[in-house]
Amino acid sequence: RLKAPTLKQYNAELFKRRMELEELSYPMLNDIKMGGGKAGLIRIDHVMRLPSSILLIISAPSDVAGQVRCNQNAGQWKYVRADHSVGTFINPVLQLHPLIGAIRSRFPLVRVRVLCVFPRQADFGGRAVKTACLPDDLVKMIREMAAEDGTPQQAMDAAWESLSIALRQGSSAAETNSNEGKGRRAG
Repeated sequence: RLKAPTLKQYNAELFKRRMELEELSYPMLNDIKMGGGKAGLIRIDHVMRLPSSILLIISAPSDVAGQVRCNQNAGQWKYVRADHSVGTFINPVLQLHPLIGAIRSRFPLVRVRVLCVFPRQADFGGRAVKTACLPDDLVKMIREMAAEDGTPQQAMDAAWESLSIALRQGSSAAETNSNEGKGRRAG
């Protein structure tokens, strides 16, 4: 029987993930919100600075409870819910493409990576997916990416400082726009 995590379990998993990532001691921003226009609000759980790349970490839908089909070239990824129905969501790389393009245009020497973290109940069918993982594999994948990056690049120093400021400002503006759209004041 398939079972999706409860909201309490899901939030506990997010908290545990944040604690594990903070132990890695890479500079990191948490809970970044972008957009809010026609495409809707995009939430990036963590933006992490690796030696020579930026890693954007987002969460898969919380109702994933079974098989997942992650085709890197597909516009949508499919997954099985606890009630055995099929759910879809936008491929995270495509969803974040405007942000990735903006970062690359401003900082062409900086590599941008995306990693989507699925709930423990997800099943990739034995296939390795470069842009997706389960919570238990997250730290290992980040360490592999950092090792692949090698030594820190000077370009990353300047890029991280201005990028982190821009992301914080963009997140604040998106939060304000989102709250105004709901008829609430930001604060």
